[in-house]
Amino acid sequence: MHVLESYFMALVLFQPIEELYTCNHPNTIDNNQQFLCNWVDRDFIRNSNGDRVLKKYNQDDNFIKAYYRRKYWSRND
Repeated sequence: MHVLESYFMALVLFQPIEELYTCNHPNTIDNNQQFLCNWVDRDFIRNSNGDRVLKKYNQDDNFIKAYYRRKYWSRND
């Protein structure tokens, strides 16, 4: 039972860290399955260099995803 409790505690502690990392770094993860910022291929476009770039706006974003989209563009403008 101790191993199961340790696994659960690790999951509870590291899930928020993973969520924040994913929200802050959308280009590093392809089709992730996060709760807050579930970035998928349709959230991106290709720029003139062929790099994936997060679209500037998406009307289907939740509040948190919209915040991180604005944050992404404010540091990349």
